[in-house]
Amino acid sequence: MLPFDVTPFSRIGNRVERSLLARLLIGRGINSLNEHLLNDTRSHGFDIVWIDKGVLIYPQTLTALRSRAARRFAVHYTPDPQLVLHKSRHFRACLPIYDLAVTTKAFEINLYKAHGARDLLLVQQGYGERFAQAPEARTADDEFSHDVCFIGHCEKHYAERLRAAAGAAPAAIWGPGWTRYARRHDWIRPHVKGEGIWGDEYPQALMRSRIALGLLSKQIPETTTTRTFEIPATATFMLAERTADHLALFEEGKEAEFFSSDEEMRDKIRFYIANEATRTAIARAGRQRCLKGGYSDTAQLQRVLDHISVQLDAI
Repeated sequence: MLPFDVTPFSRIGNRVERSLLARLLIGRGINSLNEHLLNDTRSHGFDIVWIDKGVLIYPQTLTALRSRAARRFAVHYTPDPQLVLHKSRHFRACLPIYDLAVTTKAFEINLYKAHGARDLLLVQQGYGERFAQAPEARTADDEFSHDVCFIGHCEKHYAERLRAAAGAAPAAIWGPGWTRYARRHDWIRPHVKGEGIWGDEYPQALMRSRIALGLLSKQIPETTTTRTFEIPATATFMLAERTADHLALFEEGKEAEFFSSDEEMRDKIRFYIANEATRTAIARAGRQRCLKGGYSDTAQLQRVLDHISVQLDAI
């Protein structure tokens, strides 16, 4: 394995250059990244090329890397909506070069095909290993002990749902953009705990909350998200927006709960806060569904590796 970290290249240049890289995908940073990637792999042997979220990879770079791979095989993986939201002309140009494109977004399948994807595999987003650790006991004075929590970025749809939820029980909110939003909206200030929560504190904040909300972005036609799997994996009660995919993943009222309106959400928050035994039983069943249903990111990765193995055997 020959890993390559693209992070340092985003810091090359002054503020204007870094902004141009982030916004327009041009400049010294992206040029240097592609040059170093080609140079670093020139004298190393490797079987296949695997690129995560390749928004900064030039098609000529990918072509060269694929030609150097012993099996002449290149894979792209992303958990993000890379054609609807995180757009990149470089990625679109690379799509016909990849032997396999892996996505977690069913609503982008037709776009992948339209841009020349040769082989597609749809997988779930899944949960990481740290979310599957044995749940820790909740204590009243714990900094993460809350009736309701939400962890995610700030957007209008989330804010509207969280305002409704806060009317039913105290809420704790972490994520990018919320502290700025709180400067202009008095109602949310007591609920915002920070711009984000990372590492081991993230699953701890979930598992020590009574209810965690599974809200879905309206910037894209999302029907599940990583929270769909991370919340129940920690044995925390998940109250999520009702979608066909959510209902297929978890049995409503037994492994998770869902809502289709603010009124239904508030009613269920009040009910399950007041009924701890029922809430706990559902949360535990949701965790078991995660553990036994193959919802981990390790299981999703194995699906990809199995698919690659079949493709390589056919070559």
